[in-house]
Amino acid sequence: MFVSLSMKRGFMTISRQLAGDASPCVPASKYRVVIVGGGSAGVSVASQLVRKLPSQYHQEVAVVEPENQHMYQPYWTMVGGLGLDVRNSARAMAKVMPPEVQWIKDRCLSFEPERNKLTLAGGMELEYDILVVAAGLQQNFGLVPGLAETIGKNGVASIYSYDHSPMVWQNILATRKGKAIFTNPGTAVNCGGAPQKIAYLAEAAWRSQGVRSAIDIDFFTASPGIFACPTYRDVLEQVMEEKGIRPHVKTNLIEVDGERRTATFERAGGEVITSEFNFLHVTPPMSAPDFVRESLLVNASGYVDVDKDTCRHNRFGNVFSLGDCSSLPTSKTYSAISSQSPVVVNNVLAMLHGKPQQANAAYDGYTACPVLVGDSKLLLAEFNGYTMDATPTFAPFLDQTKPNWLFYFMKRFVFEQAYWHFMPIGRWYGKYTVFEPPIRHKRVSESENPFSPTPSEQAALKAEVASHQGSSTQASVDSSASFIKPELLGIKTPEIPGNISLAGEMPAEVLSQIAPRYKGWLYLADVEHPHREALTGCQVEIVHVPSPSSGASPSTSHAEAVVAAMDKLPRPLLVQCKSGTRAGAALLLWLAKTKAKNAVSASLLAQDLDLDFFTRCTECGPIRDWVLAQLEHGHTTELAGAAKKSLQASPSHVIHQLFDHQGSSTFTYLLGCTSSGEGLLIDPVLGMQERDMSLAAELGLRIKYAVNTHCHADHITSGSVLKKMDPHVQTVISAASGADADMKLQDGDALQFGNFSLKAMATPGHTDGCMTFVLEVPETPKAAFTGDALLIRGCGRTDFQMGNSEMLYDSVHQRIFSLPSDTRIYPGHDYKGRNTSTVEEEKQFNPRLSKSKAEFVKIMAELKLPNPKMMDVAVPANMKCGVQD
Repeated sequence: MFVSLSMKRGFMTISRQLAGDASPCVPASKYRVVIVGGGSAGVSVASQLVRKLPSQYHQEVAVVEPENQHMYQPYWTMVGGLGLDVRNSARAMAKVMPPEVQWIKDRCLSFEPERNKLTLAGGMELEYDILVVAAGLQQNFGLVPGLAETIGKNGVASIYSYDHSPMVWQNILATRKGKAIFTNPGTAVNCGGAPQKIAYLAEAAWRSQGVRSAIDIDFFTASPGIFACPTYRDVLEQVMEEKGIRPHVKTNLIEVDGERRTATFERAGGEVITSEFNFLHVTPPMSAPDFVRESLLVNASGYVDVDKDTCRHNRFGNVFSLGDCSSLPTSKTYSAISSQSPVVVNNVLAMLHGKPQQANAAYDGYTACPVLVGDSKLLLAEFNGYTMDATPTFAPFLDQTKPNWLFYFMKRFVFEQAYWHFMPIGRWYGKYTVFEPPIRHKRVSESENPFSPTPSEQAALKAEVASHQGSSTQASVDSSASFIKPELLGIKTPEIPGNISLAGEMPAEVLSQIAPRYKGWLYLADVEHPHREALTGCQVEIVHVPSPSSGASPSTSHAEAVVAAMDKLPRPLLVQCKSGTRAGAALLLWLAKTKAKNAVSASLLAQDLDLDFFTRCTECGPIRDWVLAQLEHGHTTELAGAAKKSLQASPSHVIHQLFDHQGSSTFTYLLGCTSSGEGLLIDPVLGMQERDMSLAAELGLRIKYAVNTHCHADHITSGSVLKKMDPHVQTVISAASGADADMKLQDGDALQFGNFSLKAMATPGHTDGCMTFVLEVPETPKAAFTGDALLIRGCGRTDFQMGNSEMLYDSVHQRIFSLPSDTRIYPGHDYKGRNTSTVEEEKQFNPRLSKSKAEFVKIMAELKLPNPKMMDVAVPANMKCGVQD
């Protein structure tokens, strides 16, 4: 497998350091190619691209990656199972990133593929011609109740973390008797074989220590079998039997109690079991990173929606994705990435050369999982992730269904070195080693039904049928179908109270297994449900809503029938139509009617829930118009779009929202009393003072106060400049901030301007001096100017300026969320073109603050954002009311 290179190639590749170190750059506003992610997939694509592009184009390739370290994650299994040094799994990112590319050391915050732009955490927008998303997976320890609190102690650890993997080995050595449990979740994970690899290594370690007979070992997996490819699954089932490891399939970990040392599982049929443990190894649920999952790029499963052959996005033709965050239906391993990267590079180059019709290089589904089984042996499982057929490289010379020491030697000593020396220079192609693989091309006629199970799911079902000896074929199919993840069938369950799912058409055999999950079923069609017999146990209603393609227009009576049915049907409820689009419309209509939302707030809600009919479907205009036509159109406080700067006006007062386009994305608010002519500015930004004062003068207002919600780190306040422009202005900030100002407020203080009063409410957490300012106007919902404490579907960071996650959570929940539910939220920043929200909406839909405190604290701890670019200048200046030395 590993061949000698020519001397020239050897000297070019053996030492990565000969090329020099990469350095972070000051980002430009546009690049030809932007790669999001500096892990295995991102660096592989970047290094192969620059090797093939002329040097004058290297500066047009950018990689967005915030981390200082690059991790070789496959090494963590050996850290936890063999006691190796975890530090060997990390290298400085500067040593791995190709020095020819533009390394943007910042975190991607959001995507706007319809504008060919993405936004960085620092607030800057990047424009691209081609986007490659290689963001990997995130480990969601917080999704298992009790796990985040006990991981790393009480005998609980995981190899899926640089910090926690050494603890696995320590726990193995410390365990001398009792029960050891190893888990595998129902989500995709990095290297699907790793959860059982660590079990085999632990068993071998206990056997070598002479304590194996005193330890019971259980392997709980939420999947239908212990391995996807049937060829290797049969072998691994035998390995488990020989080692005395008891497998439990279709059994998912749902809770951990570290103090009591108990783990609770749910079986496929709903049975809940609890087991005590002395040692617990947890593979956490995983997903694409939140900034990916919350974008327009993903499919119903939350992964970047790409063609399984070309890795090209199914809706945005200049977007590609590979690796773990992509929807490619194969095992998520570096072996798969090494085969996907040359495909992506070939297709990106075709696009760059102006030949998009040649962007048809195709990935064949190859993946591999080197399964350490203990005793210095390894099973090298190579297979096609699309068909689940074994594809052994070494046959017929070596039988890859038998673990052997040669493959162990390669894993232990060779793969790591090949990774560090060849991958960063674009010279590692997995089973093809340093030689570029032949490129196959996709046939134009190939197509897929997006609502059908993925090929790997179909193959898994087929393999499951074969494994059920003595059962009928149909019974085996039914048993397997019951464990298909609903999202793989296009079933979407928005994160809202009420337990409502949305779906398109499904095969009858799958429908019969999905149906028992629900008590209510709403079918939007003018005919009887084609598989009504499969819906046994569900209360079914059928409502006719014309489809977008029928030419007929839905009416008010259709809307009334939908709302009545959804009110009536029990939960959990599934709403189904042919494509799933009208189902989303029905949900939005019901939510808007029951929550008394107008057309504008319903539009914002549809975007938050990522309802396909509203955000993606190009043929659903009539359905969107129908939903919005049933709703009130609201008043000017709820106008969407950053261009609408006048958010609220009345004969007595005004609220104007102004946006900083200089880079900080800060909202400044002009509040005024029209009868007295007194006004104030909240969070004014240096450089925008002429705009602010001109608008105030135009409206007949004289600024009385320049108020800051806290001491900002991303921009300098214009407070001192405003005082020079008009000495009448008084600067205001909280006393707790420690900053200079004319007025230093305490909790409960009020600022009077004309007939109105702005109440100061301490909401520390983002910084220790944060305040929310609440405006009360008769017969109008309250307005809360929350600064960075509460943003629309987010919040300020808590990792500097005396920030504290627990304190911020309490500030929001105990103070801001205690305001009336219709209180308007006016945030300090926004990066997605959003203007306002309400207390009720943030309670329900804020992805951070709708979680438990423990989950919130974990989320905030894992953000690892770079410091704001202006921090070193802005904070000292803002401590002196904007005065710069």
